[in-house]
Amino acid sequence: MTTKQTLAVFIGRFQPFHLGHMDVVTRALDAADSILLLVGSAYRPRSWKNPFTYAERRDFIMAGTAALDKPVATLPLVDTLYNDRAWTTNVRTAVTAHMRKAGLDPATTDVILTGFEKDKSSRYLSWFPTWKMLDATPTKDGTAILNATDLREALFFGTHDPARFGTAHVAPVTQWIDANKDAVQTIRDEGKFVSNYRARTAAAEAVYGYPIPVNTADAVVVQSGHVLLVKRGAHPGRGLWALPGGHIDPGETSQDAALRELYEEAGLDMPRGAMRGRMRARRVFDHPERSEKGWVRTEAFVFELQDRAKLEKLKSGSDAQAAEWVPITEITPDTLFEDHFDIIHAMVPEVPFAYASILMAH
Repeated sequence: MTTKQTLAVFIGRFQPFHLGHMDVVTRALDAADSILLLVGSAYRPRSWKNPFTYAERRDFIMAGTAALDKPVATLPLVDTLYNDRAWTTNVRTAVTAHMRKAGLDPATTDVILTGFEKDKSSRYLSWFPTWKMLDATPTKDGTAILNATDLREALFFGTHDPARFGTAHVAPVTQWIDANKDAVQTIRDEGKFVSNYRARTAAAEAVYGYPIPVNTADAVVVQSGHVLLVKRGAHPGRGLWALPGGHIDPGETSQDAALRELYEEAGLDMPRGAMRGRMRARRVFDHPERSEKGWVRTEAFVFELQDRAKLEKLKSGSDAQAAEWVPITEITPDTLFEDHFDIIHAMVPEVPFAYASILMAH
């Protein structure tokens, strides 16, 4: 007779893992034989919201759950901000890959998805109707729910005692902080910039009495299997590759702004009129989580240049450290600013990104 197994699945960013996450894991293992933690926003560059890599978060999780007497596993989960169906498929692919590796027979294994409705980002909990649902009650410290945002504030800015997030769970993170001074400074600089930016936006919204979106424009320029990218010279995302783009100035259309930023940042040796004639597609990207600065919307424009043996000449402008033609096959999310990989992936179909191949490496 085949023994029935139960696998719990817990999806989160775990930036970083803390006592609240541990409580969810413990309660899930009361109802399941093992648990798989899918670590979201994997293979994204360091930022204030995502300061730790997948490998670092995996180590924090394994250290925090080492004393448990049931199997705990992790796998990376890749964001697809503008394709919920693809994200759902990634989740199912990861669970299937884990079950195969763990020797769990899908025919005799029940899957339980655990989590709690905290905001709109939790709507995925209803996307897996064949799985059972285990509600997770959030852990509170007094009246406040333990959350990773407050823990990051405590760890990087000392706003309060991080011990309330679980001494044993915080210890490996503080050890990492002590050993990675340069990365920590970058994260702190990003955190200060984001905080100041949000404060200025909030002040303007208080005057007008309603939320104010920041409107930007970006240029996706393609030629001979390459995409034109610029290296950011300022926070946030200093040193990361990005699409040429920026804020829309008064009196500009979004296309005018995209072209202006393109020439300011990349210095293309090509008449603007000719470039305007090469525009092939446009699309608004407005995912609420696309920018850590807040509600920032962008309209991206695809410009397809003629395929030639020699790429158009570039000259980086004052807003960028460098401007380069990057081969499509070398564009990966861990080197790109904000959601620019998602934009390129959505508008340049040739950009490869095989999630199944990533899972095979784990």
